[in-house]
Amino acid sequence: MKKIHYYLLLGIALLCLQGCNKFLETKPDTKLAIPDSFEDCQALLDGYGTVNMSYPYVGELCTNDFSLTSEYWAGLEVYEDRMLYIWDDQVTPPQSQWAGPYQTVYIANQVLAILKTLPEGVRRQQMEGAAYFYRAYALFALAELFAPIPLKDGGNAGVMALPYRTSPNIEEKVERVPLGEYFALLLTDLDNARELLSRSAGLPSRPNSTAAAALLSRIYLYLQDYEKALAYANTALDQQNTLMDYNTLPMYEESPFKQFNPEVIFQAISSGSFTFYYTIWKASPQLYNSYADHDLRKQLYYMDNGDDTFSFKGNYDGELNQSPFSGLAVDELILNKAECLVRLNQLDKAKETINLLGIKRYKKAAYQPVVTNDAALLLEIILQERRKELVMRQRRWADLKRLNLDPATAVSLKRTIAGKEYQLQPGASFYTMLIPREVINNSSLTQTIR
Repeated sequence: MKKIHYYLLLGIALLCLQGCNKFLETKPDTKLAIPDSFEDCQALLDGYGTVNMSYPYVGELCTNDFSLTSEYWAGLEVYEDRMLYIWDDQVTPPQSQWAGPYQTVYIANQVLAILKTLPEGVRRQQMEGAAYFYRAYALFALAELFAPIPLKDGGNAGVMALPYRTSPNIEEKVERVPLGEYFALLLTDLDNARELLSRSAGLPSRPNSTAAAALLSRIYLYLQDYEKALAYANTALDQQNTLMDYNTLPMYEESPFKQFNPEVIFQAISSGSFTFYYTIWKASPQLYNSYADHDLRKQLYYMDNGDDTFSFKGNYDGELNQSPFSGLAVDELILNKAECLVRLNQLDKAKETINLLGIKRYKKAAYQPVVTNDAALLLEIILQERRKELVMRQRRWADLKRLNLDPATAVSLKRTIAGKEYQLQPGASFYTMLIPREVINNSSLTQTIR
């Protein structure tokens, strides 16, 4: 089985090398060439179908932002989607939610191993930085689903997290590492990436130092380290801070946002699911009704189905499809910054920051700046704006995990399917998802204990 996994992953890696002729011009009686050059490494890192498109979607499935009717729920083709939607704690996510990110990790590790054999210099540094970034990006996406959220006091640092693979050798047995060690390795990878990468990568599909800082801000916010989350948000915003003015966008177009729009820092999308098809996946009334009439996101993010339901169309990937944007963007950093500032009791700066976003999201003539000096109310406003802004960005699940640590911001989720009510309470064991069944059956890993 391990041999099969090795050749499967090698095949995936080689398919990513579409820009390199020697990997395409193979003959029936010859062996596939093994990547061994800078060009090969760059081709691996430019494998958009893997390193930019393989990120999980099931977190979004389990939040309270969207809903399914009982009829559509019963008709879902993916059994795991159907059961995870009602928070069945015995069902594991589809294997793709694990395999996709680990394919990216494999490619990153393969590139790092090859680069060790090549001459030092700027070219090597850029590729090493990109590989460290991709490894961290994929492993954090996995941790958001399959590992508990680290407590700020380190109280659960010894709990087993996930395997942190650093070698391309699939034969190498890698077991889970403790949660504290896992995140320490993650942050070290990103520190390396930020030091090695330049500020410009040419395309948002390639990471740069801004993307590394933006990801550090995302992770430190998840870790409830507001000082560092703020510092890295500021670092990234110093390098890229353009916000689109939603007043100027084509409100009624099917896809009002373009791929690689000016806010995108790093382009990534989730692997997606037919469950997210727009005729099935509808905005929850509670979320949709939270938008004021003069909030431009109400029209830019949603299409009116004509039956008092609304479907999502505000994909920052520029497509009306089931694979929503899950990358890094300026608006997320603005919201990171605003939240950190209010939590650090810098209320004036927090108001200034959230108003920078608001003036670009509401009709200008109707926008009323946030002016409250009540810290609790200001935090509530910022968290509401965060939820309304980062719709279908794979952020809500991670936000629920961290907000549920504080009773003041904890959220209980409820659904009703076929007349039966289901609930997900703050701190429920379901927030740490089980490792996919196929992975457990074909490896030495032990299942998560709940």
